[in-house]
Amino acid sequence: MKDGISGAPCPNALPYAQIINSLCIARNFFPCLVGAIKMNETGLGQGPTTENDISADGGHGIMQLTSSFPSDWADPTANITYAIDHFLLPNYLVLSVEPYSFQGDDLVRAVAAAYNEGLGTAEEDHDKYGNVDYGTTNDYGARALAHYTALVAELVA
Repeated sequence: MKDGISGAPCPNALPYAQIINSLCIARNFFPCLVGAIKMNETGLGQGPTTENDISADGGHGIMQLTSSFPSDWADPTANITYAIDHFLLPNYLVLSVEPYSFQGDDLVRAVAAAYNEGLGTAEEDHDKYGNVDYGTTNDYGARALAHYTALVAELVA
């Protein structure tokens, strides 16, 4: 556990858990956090979108990358790798230190909110409104935290 976040692997029942766990181990990152984002984006299975779909707002693949994406976005490993390396890990590195220093559940929620609305917007929302989720889609960070909590609980049950 680091910054109050579990480094435990995603449960095997989560689609793409093996890919997520492998990529996170190699990066010393948090599999259940990535799994929670995946659940927000494409649910427990391969719906509401599949790894080959493009959403109405232009999201690509299982992590629904919209601003930038690898040319092989339909490849689950490439899609998840890109999401971790270009969004989740950098967001974590910024939000876990001063001036924010989020920890635990607040850090999970902040990293997720930044994934959804962009790091700068999440920081602005926190500074202006005291809520990183202020401008997210349907309380994205709170929903990701609920998924994260369920994934971690499943491992200890």
